[in-house]
Amino acid sequence: MDDYAKKITDAGCEIVVPKMAIPTVGYIAYFKDTEGNVVGIYQDDSEAA
Repeated sequence: MDDYAKKITDAGCEIVVPKMAIPTVGYIAYFKDTEGNVVGIYQDDSEAA
């Protein structure tokens, strides 16, 4: 997820909600793209805390 977050911000998008854990499920983050749309990314990780 961290690699993709860097690629997204390098492309000119803005972080709206930084990476946060969903305990025992994974991680999620939200970004605003260059057209103003909010998009989320998710990563499975059963050890997220």
